[in-house]
Amino acid sequence: MTVTNVTTPFGRRAASLGQIAAQIYAQRLTEEAAQPGSNHPAAVNKWRLFRTLSEIRERLGVSDRALSVLNALLSFHQETALTLPPPTGGEDDAPSCELVVFPSNRALCLRAHGMSEVTLRRHIAQLVAAGIIIRRDSPNGKRYARKKDDGAGGANAQAFGFDLTPLVARAPEFEALAEELNLARKARQLVKERISLHRRDLSKLIALGLDDGLAGEWDAFRRRYMALLTPVRNLREDAALQATESALAALRRDVSKTLEMIVDVQDSTGNGSSNDRHQSISNHKTHSDLEPASTEARGDGAPPAGDTPSDLPLGMVMEACPDLRDHAPSGQVRNWSDFLAAARAVRPMIGISPDAWRDAVEAMGETGGAIAVAAILQRGEYSSEAVAAPGANPGDTIVTVNGSPAIRSAGGYLRALTGKARAGDFAPGPLLMALIGQRLKADRGAAAKERRKGSGDGARTENGWNRDVGPV
Repeated sequence: MTVTNVTTPFGRRAASLGQIAAQIYAQRLTEEAAQPGSNHPAAVNKWRLFRTLSEIRERLGVSDRALSVLNALLSFHQETALTLPPPTGGEDDAPSCELVVFPSNRALCLRAHGMSEVTLRRHIAQLVAAGIIIRRDSPNGKRYARKKDDGAGGANAQAFGFDLTPLVARAPEFEALAEELNLARKARQLVKERISLHRRDLSKLIALGLDDGLAGEWDAFRRRYMALLTPVRNLREDAALQATESALAALRRDVSKTLEMIVDVQDSTGNGSSNDRHQSISNHKTHSDLEPASTEARGDGAPPAGDTPSDLPLGMVMEACPDLRDHAPSGQVRNWSDFLAAARAVRPMIGISPDAWRDAVEAMGETGGAIAVAAILQRGEYSSEAVAAPGANPGDTIVTVNGSPAIRSAGGYLRALTGKARAGDFAPGPLLMALIGQRLKADRGAAAKERRKGSGDGARTENGWNRDVGPV
């Protein structure tokens, strides 16, 4: 194996073991690629490789701004294809300069869309630390190239600047990492789809059992379901996603078994009475007389005519009650029809009876009732913002939402709001503003607490590289 002549940065910048490891690693890969029978590509398309790096930048520990600098550096290489240089022939040989680019800071800043020089230097250091480029500084810190004395083809004999060799040498590694992330992304998406399907089916099946008073542990099913309603966007770890999907699948099996037993009991009573019972089950109370006309029929995304809060923007409602989005049929609330559908789906899940819902709609209109349901969900014990803490007595638990006590009885709270609406003392606007204000106050408190803690003095490692070992 050829001994690698590692280089150190100019001036006050200190050398690090990570930078040295990057140079040694690139040289070894270059030597391996030159061996007979190597399957390492002889050349790579620099822009295709750049797209691959954009996909895996978080795993490499580089920012999008650092990639903008890399894009600018690649533009200074004249060829679209980057070809690995031949390995050096001896200990005293200078490294190949075929993949060294040497633009000035000013030229780089211009091609990086006017980035300041201070920012440029910071992102170059990030690329070097990640082992994507190698800094090859001249004795005076300037970047330049010397032509060969024989003038053959205008080739350079020596160049000082930024060496792109690690890009080509590690191209198979980058491609493999991109494929790995792509497969993981697809698997994660499948789990998310299964979670959405479980939630959709469970919400409707449990609502059927609760509203029709079917035999079974429907309130227990409702509580299990609500405990599993952590927003998918908050399940950042694959293990958390898998655990949630498994728990929902188990709950769905229990609900299906209960429904099967109900149907079997109905069948065993005989055809005549069975038909009557099947008909009663199929006549599920939807209260269609209280449902608004569809958005398409009205020709806009506004709430139904006559509803109290028709002047409230939907964006403000969703800002105050973001948890309702997870109950929408498509996982998004794009208009008032989606909002009303989500509220109808969540109503039985949080323990609001059909009678309480009907009274609320009569008092404040369906849109007003739906906003009240969304606010109760956001302030309830199963809110994504709920925090549980031990109470004063052993075994007691205090649940708060942004510093306020969580709503434990959704049905009772809605009946209280309905009474205020009938007396003319209820408006949804102040209710929503209170939710937004509590959240902002809690966020400010958390930010102040973080500032008091300080930034911490944990040891930092160079992005993408362990200081002692090399690439990670």
